Amino acid sequence: MYFGLVYYPSITHQGFHAFRKKYEPYHALLPAHVSFIFPVPVKVGRNKLEKHIKGKVSVWKPFDAHFCTIEKTWDHWMYLGAKQGHSSIVELHDQLYEGMLKPYLRKDLPFYPHIGLGLFSKENYDFDNPTANLSLDSVKYEQAKKEFENLKFDFWCTIDKLTLVEINAEYTECRNLSELELGG
Repeated sequence: MYFGLVYYPSITHQGFHAFRKKYEPYHALLPAHVSFIFPVPVKVGRNKLEKHIKGKVSVWKPFDAHFCTIEKTWDHWMYLGAKQGHSSIVELHDQLYEGMLKPYLRKDLPFYPHIGLGLFSKENYDFDNPTANLSLDSVKYEQAKKEFENLKFDFWCTIDKLTLVEINAEYTECRNLSELELGG
């Protein structure tokens, strides 16, 4: 079992959700979200983790973010990148990984604030081996990119609360545990 910390944007655009359902293999596990803490083992302790997170987010005021750039990661995920709010998301992410979470910060994987849209590798993604060398399905990617561009999706939000989630070891179930408000 793992804990994670996410922001759930309130997206009502049906085309966006249909796109994620078509291309995002984990759309049923987690709704559209922005990750702040990637899966860490539950051995860190829920109470200790919540206290740590509250201590970090309590000094933050809610901030605006604008998700509008289509990007592709080195491992062939397509995502909607943050144009405005990017530096604030990175800074809060980095602060959350100070202290008790420092051993879990993946320095080998770059952090890009984003909302996941889909996976475009020819192979299945393996959470236990995130640095695996995957090959791009370029035809599928280019087709999907045009499809998403045609949605003309442009999303503004205010990041004001984060949700602590628990994910099972197989990455097939996720449940919300608590909401933690920025500045609260």
